[in-house]
Amino acid sequence: MDLDSIIESVKNYDGITRKRPIREVVSLLNEVDKVSGKTYISFGDDASAIRIGDGKLLLIAADGIWGRLMEADPYWAGYCSVLVNVNDIAAMGGEPIGMVNVLSVKDKETCQKVLEGIKDGVEKFGVPMVGGHVHPDTPYNALDVSITGLVSEDAVITSCDAKPGDKIIIGIDLDGRQHPSFPLNWDTTSHKEPELVKAQIKIMEE
Repeated sequence: MDLDSIIESVKNYDGITRKRPIREVVSLLNEVDKVSGKTYISFGDDASAIRIGDGKLLLIAADGIWGRLMEADPYWAGYCSVLVNVNDIAAMGGEPIGMVNVLSVKDKETCQKVLEGIKDGVEKFGVPMVGGHVHPDTPYNALDVSITGLVSEDAVITSCDAKPGDKIIIGIDLDGRQHPSFPLNWDTTSHKEPELVKAQIKIMEE
């Protein structure tokens, strides 16, 4: 496959094209995201950041699990809902503090599988799920999770402060595999001990 073909395949990949509507969201809300005067980072990064005093930032992020993943493997969807949120805080150089969720399910079996995945994710990453809301009788299955974290203003990592000439460091864990129930996921954590996973994530704080 030549470079042009690779570029086109990436541009047209569902995981990319389904993010395009964010433009409408940003255009509508961008003018009001600073009403409190405490916004430090808003749209466009892995997490938003609010000034809370003493040089500290409260990091806030949220992720909705792709419907295809929920239908393919509810347990893995629950686990991934923890993973992706913890990664969002880590990517900003922050310490994950706690999560809440909104879970909508068609049946008890799906609910149980999702919750088991969330439980195992919490135990793996060491970040508590402290609350949320359950819709037990919806005509669809959906899972959304929000997370908070803490970071110092002088230590936060952003994607918008990069300048020409900066050195780029890419952090990636190649010790993984395609997940058997959802090959689009590269799984680098489920087969590892929690202590190792947490140590790898903490590297971003350093």
